[in-house]
Amino acid sequence: MSKTMSGEDKLHIMRILMKERGYDAYIIPHGDQHDNEYIAESDERIKFISNFSGSNGLGLVTQDVALMWTDGRYYIQIEKELYPGWKMKKMGRNEESLSQYILSNLPKNSVIGLDFSLFTQERASSLRTKLNGYTFIDDLNNLIDDIWGTLKPKYNCNKVIILPVEFTGSSVSDKYEIVDLAIQTIIDSNEDLKGYKNYRMLLSRLDDIAWFLNLRGNDIPYNPVFFSYALFYKTEKGFFTELFVNKNKFDSPEIDKYCEENKIKLFDYKNILEHLENSSSNLVTFLDEESTNHRMYQKILNIEEGKVSFLSEDIVEDLKSVKNKVEIEGYRKANIKDCVALIKFFSWMEEELVTKNRTDLNEYQIGIKNKQVREDQEHFMGESFAPICAGGANAAIIHYEQNENLHSDVNKDLIILCDTGAQYKDGTTDITRTVHYGNPTKKEKEMYTRVLLGNLSLERLIFKKGKTLGHIDMVPRSFLLMVGEDYLHGTSHGVGHFLNVHEGPYGKALKAGNIITNEPGYYEKDNFGIRIENEVLVIEKDEKHLGFENLTFLPYERNLIDMNLINNDFKKYIDDFHKKCYEILSPLLKDDIKALDYLKRKTEPL
Repeated sequence: MSKTMSGEDKLHIMRILMKERGYDAYIIPHGDQHDNEYIAESDERIKFISNFSGSNGLGLVTQDVALMWTDGRYYIQIEKELYPGWKMKKMGRNEESLSQYILSNLPKNSVIGLDFSLFTQERASSLRTKLNGYTFIDDLNNLIDDIWGTLKPKYNCNKVIILPVEFTGSSVSDKYEIVDLAIQTIIDSNEDLKGYKNYRMLLSRLDDIAWFLNLRGNDIPYNPVFFSYALFYKTEKGFFTELFVNKNKFDSPEIDKYCEENKIKLFDYKNILEHLENSSSNLVTFLDEESTNHRMYQKILNIEEGKVSFLSEDIVEDLKSVKNKVEIEGYRKANIKDCVALIKFFSWMEEELVTKNRTDLNEYQIGIKNKQVREDQEHFMGESFAPICAGGANAAIIHYEQNENLHSDVNKDLIILCDTGAQYKDGTTDITRTVHYGNPTKKEKEMYTRVLLGNLSLERLIFKKGKTLGHIDMVPRSFLLMVGEDYLHGTSHGVGHFLNVHEGPYGKALKAGNIITNEPGYYEKDNFGIRIENEVLVIEKDEKHLGFENLTFLPYERNLIDMNLINNDFKKYIDDFHKKCYEILSPLLKDDIKALDYLKRKTEPL
């Protein structure tokens, strides 16, 4: 296909192919065979066909309409990006969903095409239940890939790396035992499974596999994972893992030895479906419907011998979300390194915008500098997501992503929001600060202060065990809600350990050892945006209660704080925090006079 193919051309060709294949409608998810949130360029089918680049999209194409659903993080962005011929649809509690639209607009005898490998079993089952009466066809030769043709990017073939126990805190053999204990608990509590001493478990999520085997890759931008499937076995011979990968990524004597020591047997990535379909084992097979794709699920059901048991949750995801002592210490070190780098970054920006009074500094240049200041830090392995460096109105776009071709200039009179993070071997960071180097408006100061109060209130919260992120989400919103405002994203998400910046616990009770973010915000379209984000550790306060420990020691923007909105208790809390920031960071900045001076000024008592 031509590199100059327009959006209208792509949609026209797609509709021709739909007719040829007998599809009345076609559903396009944002995702891949492993249910990844962030995906490889080769899997960016929504971006290719519609030009929408957000991390959450769901498309529907018929001969008459082309619709793209997304959530509140992307409402502004999607309107700017969609090709002509596409229409944005909002995801939300009171919005029309894709299934509702189909029920209202497509007759019951309609044939709907979709690639079953891009939908988890849970998601496909839910869709089919809601759309009972419609015919679903597995689009085995992905229609969009056919349009993409030879221009479709190739997948990476980078070597995997071993993450030593000094960073992970647990060996592979330790994790074999940990996972086995969790599975044995399930077996013992299930009457139908009590006779099974041996089993195998399918792992589909890439971060689960990377964590489980203490390996890291570079197959997806910002996510240190590698494309693979794993089957973990317990038999009379003990534990072992069958790993389905591109074997070229494991082509080294060191990896050969590692796999032998940890009983990891390598198979070709493309053979996983055939292996499952032809499998004849008397073992019970465990799989998670939330992460196993629909096509693979159907293959597993063809196993003639043995038994398939569907897990109600991803065991490995739950285990990896509770960090051990070594991992927690790694997060502490990673956050301190990141805060040192960010002090240098913000002091550099002050120099450029205030001292030099530059008005030609743009968001793309800021993003490049943000990465550069981190590169000198020990164990730095790259950014943990595309940096968000947004000035003024762009800061109101929740997941704004500047690049070489899309950016705006900034100056000292604009709010500047910087949401950035890094991958270190000892931890993953995700930190946001909103700064202003000039004279902010009254509204900017008020809303910044309300966001800050929400952030600090969550950090100081003590809550009963058994509560989820959803249960405590209203606390940081309260200072905005009292003036009729809110924000269209969650306040918190789990953070992987040198893994995906977004991970669980999703909808599950918080546990001591979880690392999550604390990131309330405020966004005023076409004007400005504010977000303040720290990483916090869930800690045990007593037998019945949990609380948080802030791991991110980066000062808040005193230039944006409205002192009239902060009582003496919060002032003292901020002063104590700033004092601690100075004590921790100043010894590490002694060779950078400008950065040290910036830190000193920003941490003076309110």
